[in-house]
Amino acid sequence: MANIDDVAKLARVSTATVSAVVNGRDGKVMPRTRQRVLNAIEKLGYRPNLYARTLARGRSRLLGVIISDVMNPFFAEVAQVVQSEALACGYNVLIAATQFSVHRLNDAVEHMIGMRVDGMVVITTEMDEHTLAVVRRRKIPVVFEDVGTTDETTSNLRVDYAGGIYRAVLCLAELGHTHILFAENYPSITEKRRLFSIQARSDAFAAAVKKFSNLKSFTIARPGPPFQAGIEAAVTARSHFDFTGVVANCDPIAIGMLRGFRRSGKRVPQDISLIGFDNSAWCELTEPPLTSVDVSRSSIGTAAVEALVGMIENKTPGTDIRIETNLILRESVGRAPKESRVSSNAAVELRP
Repeated sequence: MANIDDVAKLARVSTATVSAVVNGRDGKVMPRTRQRVLNAIEKLGYRPNLYARTLARGRSRLLGVIISDVMNPFFAEVAQVVQSEALACGYNVLIAATQFSVHRLNDAVEHMIGMRVDGMVVITTEMDEHTLAVVRRRKIPVVFEDVGTTDETTSNLRVDYAGGIYRAVLCLAELGHTHILFAENYPSITEKRRLFSIQARSDAFAAAVKKFSNLKSFTIARPGPPFQAGIEAAVTARSHFDFTGVVANCDPIAIGMLRGFRRSGKRVPQDISLIGFDNSAWCELTEPPLTSVDVSRSSIGTAAVEALVGMIENKTPGTDIRIETNLILRESVGRAPKESRVSSNAAVELRP
């Protein structure tokens, strides 16, 4: 591979002149000399060493983006918005996925640090104290989702899970549903501790139900791939609980439940009303279209990059950024059936 010395030798100039041409600082280079350098670059197939350039400048113009799962539309769409906003600000993006593993999260953070990123956006379901400590010790500007406190180099996106879940429960209550199921999906049955955003949504449901004296609630949790988990949850829930409304902790499990209810002879929304969470593009494609709590990927990505660039370039202190949620009504919800079966007065949880 040709290097800068090879180009300088062929063009009969100094390496400083080659560097000036490559980096666009060739205002004082004679046009004929500049052309000789360009001809030598083309003939040798020379490509600048971007990593060396990063070390020389002290800034990489790279942002690291760490998400939990590239196959999940929510995380993928957030990463896409971050990339678009970063490019508009003159930054390139490195993306890593953790597959909901804290170990892989730590590896991804160390990799980003090794690549000399100027800052990171970490939108993951999982988090631990080691990751926080590493980032803060290095004083790398970072934007997390709902993690810890802010400081000079740490901003937090605060998603209004409580408001979104409450709107979902309120919607069902106003339509006459008094027996509501919360369907929860998480990555693995071997994962003993529940991951942050999963726990946040579960807590939000429990708090929302308490605001209504006439509501009875149930919870069913299923691990693994969410579509299959949703099918299994729908079938199992029908044999254990009497309910007419469902709030799911993510759209994929809700879509799986839609199929599960259909297989078991239940109609949505005539027999059961169903609400998802995240408002993914899939919600418009189901039959019936799925009502869902919307978390704006555009707001998350834009706010994250804005905060990150501010911390990098202007030394702006980290801040809390509130991300609103809204309920998007579609045809998967309707009035409670006139003859609703009566259930136990106690809230029940069914877990594997």
